[in-house]
Amino acid sequence: MMSVAASAAATFMLVQSFARHYLPHEVSAFIDVKLKNLIARFCNELTLLIEEYDDGLNQNKLFKAAKLYLEPKIPPYVKRIKLNLAKKETNVSLSLEKNEEIVDVFNGVQLKWKFESKPDPEREVHNNQNYLVKSNITFFALRFHKKHKDTVLRTYIPHILKKSKELSKKKKTLKLFTLFPYRGDTEIWQSVNLDHPATFDTLAMDFDMKKMIMDDLERFLKRKEFYKRVGKAWKRGYLLYGPPGTGKSSLIAAMANYINFDVYDLELSSVEGNKDLRQILIATENKSILVVEDIDCCLEMQDRLAKAKAAIPDLYRSACNQGNRFQVTLSGLLNFIDGLWSSCGDERIIIFTTNHKDRLDPALLRPGRMDVHIHMSYCTPCGFKMLASNYLGITEHPLFLEVEELIEKVEVTPADVAEQLMRDEVPKIALSGLIQFLQIKKRETGESKAKEAEETARGAENIQELSEKTDEVETQ
Repeated sequence: MMSVAASAAATFMLVQSFARHYLPHEVSAFIDVKLKNLIARFCNELTLLIEEYDDGLNQNKLFKAAKLYLEPKIPPYVKRIKLNLAKKETNVSLSLEKNEEIVDVFNGVQLKWKFESKPDPEREVHNNQNYLVKSNITFFALRFHKKHKDTVLRTYIPHILKKSKELSKKKKTLKLFTLFPYRGDTEIWQSVNLDHPATFDTLAMDFDMKKMIMDDLERFLKRKEFYKRVGKAWKRGYLLYGPPGTGKSSLIAAMANYINFDVYDLELSSVEGNKDLRQILIATENKSILVVEDIDCCLEMQDRLAKAKAAIPDLYRSACNQGNRFQVTLSGLLNFIDGLWSSCGDERIIIFTTNHKDRLDPALLRPGRMDVHIHMSYCTPCGFKMLASNYLGITEHPLFLEVEELIEKVEVTPADVAEQLMRDEVPKIALSGLIQFLQIKKRETGESKAKEAEETARGAENIQELSEKTDEVETQ
């Protein structure tokens, strides 16, 4: 049988060689295909090709998943391994070099992976020197016994996608994106690594509030099918409001670290109009948090410019020519929350921050736009204990009781408390300094209230005197 097989293979090779040299190209290509099909009938191995690009432009998601999946499975016997450190990344990635092969076993099925490439005649171009530059198609060749075809397609491929998603989440370096100042033909967003250390364990916030936020985030991530079933975009809106220094930025960083989402920091004052806003938002990725800080200030600026345009058109045009071209309207902002941007992708979170919630238009606050309103209050005894644990490494101290009593009577932000605790590493000295700071704040608050009461009383007296004089005049 071996002799017959060898003889048949030699005959096929001879016929193929003869066809290529002495027959027209179309005929030889036809014979070549028929011979390969004939040989394939006697071969028990099936090969699946996973190309890097599905249409020449977009990267094949399965190729990327396979690359991630195979990285931890590269065995010691492989002689050539490619190392890569992507721009602005900290983790080195490993991948197979061309023509290297590894074996994977899944549910008792042996699968052979090989990284290969082949010329692509359709993508040959001429460079500036008019030289022909050949382009290659890179792909993974997955070979296995053809009787396992259904197992591979229905079970193994989904397994690769699932494992690669888990590996990608572990390797992901969080990014903070800001608008590129000179866009033109460049990318709209520029990024840096988001190394903010804030987590829910370190936030100076009441435990019940932190648990509510974490539960809400987890529920949001698990409800993809629910949003699809009810016909809503898979997005969630948060409004963080409260005085400066209460930890709004730290909460955003903690949320990003908790769900492993990149952060896009959108400065509305640098957006030239509603059209520009849409282009900017379309360029954001899935699994991201879009942050619009101090939304009340942005809308106030828009209102002032709108009034200036109506009152003094020439002055308004002059301001626009000098670079002050802020024209994002409230309707444009609402349209992007409800419309185009919200339906272009999955797992989007938008966070607005403000120091003055009462200044916002009610249309912006309704559910579906801002689903969760989070009040970032002044420091509480619970928040103080968390700060003391973070900065001093203690959970109990004889001075805690005095500090907590003062904090309940004085309005101080977590930032103020943290600043005092950072002044010394010795707990007793740091807490004594904090007590002194709180006592001064309490005294200042008392004096301020007394002054306000005095001014109010004086105003009441003036009103009374004016009323009496008015009565006298009317009597006369």
